[in-house]
Amino acid sequence: MKAQLPITLTLLPPPEDRRGEVEIIEEWARGLDWVRWLLGSVRARTEHLGLNGGGWQDFTQGLFREKIAPALEAAWSAAHEGDLDALLTADADLSSRLSPDESKRSRQAGAVLLKSTSRARYQGVLGHFRDQITAGRCEGHLAIVWAAVGNFFHLSLANVIAEYLRLEWEIGTRDDLKRREPNFGLLTRDVLFGRMREPKAL
Repeated sequence: MKAQLPITLTLLPPPEDRRGEVEIIEEWARGLDWVRWLLGSVRARTEHLGLNGGGWQDFTQGLFREKIAPALEAAWSAAHEGDLDALLTADADLSSRLSPDESKRSRQAGAVLLKSTSRARYQGVLGHFRDQITAGRCEGHLAIVWAAVGNFFHLSLANVIAEYLRLEWEIGTRDDLKRREPNFGLLTRDVLFGRMREPKAL
């Protein structure tokens, strides 16, 4: 099923706002900072996720590109269409692709994210998916849960992919004092167009 990206409406402050235009635009550009707060519980309670012992390139070219990115896209499309069956299928498909260790970490992180968003109202397909997980009818992998949560908060597929990559990088490199943040936007674009660039090009 082909996903249709939602229309994005940008609201800037009224003219009487006394801040300078540059400051206003910079603040607007940081508009997705709240997503880091939303994923904060996963970041705080997850010791390892997909980027576990290997390098960033190995992760993005391997586990992420081959297993997680397709799951994010399928789950976001399913949630966007309100299709619970497709969301369950995406979760089951990811279960079949992950190793036992990957699957365990993914389910644990998914449970943390579900718990932190449990009080949101009018959850629609996310709420139905939550019920299926509670009933033991599906696993509730992080990529699937995050795609459904992201869609619930009206994030585009590109935002969902970029923020998943950022979460993986922050968890996997938090003990590295010399870490240098990659270009998540560039990686996301290349995922959406079916290719990955070498990290040296970031």
